[in-house]
Amino acid sequence: MNLTKRFAAAFLSGCMVLSAFTCNYNYTDAASNSSLMTKYLKYFKQGDYKKASSYLKKMKKSDKDTSLKSMSGKMKSAYLKTVKKYDNSDDSANGGDYLWGYYLADLNKDKQAELLIQYGSCEADVQTFVYTYTKGKAKRVTKYGSSHSALSPYEGKGILLASGHMGVVSVSVLSLKGSKLQTKDYGTQDINDDPDASYCIPSNVLNNHIEYDKDYNRSVDYSDLE
Repeated sequence: MNLTKRFAAAFLSGCMVLSAFTCNYNYTDAASNSSLMTKYLKYFKQGDYKKASSYLKKMKKSDKDTSLKSMSGKMKSAYLKTVKKYDNSDDSANGGDYLWGYYLADLNKDKQAELLIQYGSCEADVQTFVYTYTKGKAKRVTKYGSSHSALSPYEGKGILLASGHMGVVSVSVLSLKGSKLQTKDYGTQDINDDPDASYCIPSNVLNNHIEYDKDYNRSVDYSDLE
């Protein structure tokens, strides 16, 4: 089963364990990946998934945004303190809220990372809380529903959000203007009528910093904030 089909299965089951995606990141690939992402989005919007997929295949593997390079010690400390305020235990078996992961990416195009925290009890209520760094503190500016979704780096533009369920995936780009979340939609793909089709979405997904050991014990990786 190829990676896009694994994404489709994960979307449908609602069990997206994105931490299983690991790779070596080269920051010099960011510009070329963004150019390829722009072309991918053009053809995805037109419904030409074969052409769109051809640009995805050219992308270098990455799971980080280059804005991580410019994070100051104070910013990291503020974000770390914020992440740790959320319950990081997996309370899904008891129906309680828990940390699904945190992401670091530049949403307002200032080359500084924003902090995104996914939190909830299930796919029906999971939300992403968006924080930005201002005046030495992490400030929550907005939130959005993030059921059955995956985030991909899109350098200089924001982040790409792929949301799929029941054989239909929608693709959009999220960015931040002040405290307002900007969403630019690029359409949907329905694979229900083609048993051989798979979602045409990026295999590059942002690191959600949730890890599992060989015994499936869950932990949160704080290394990007330390």
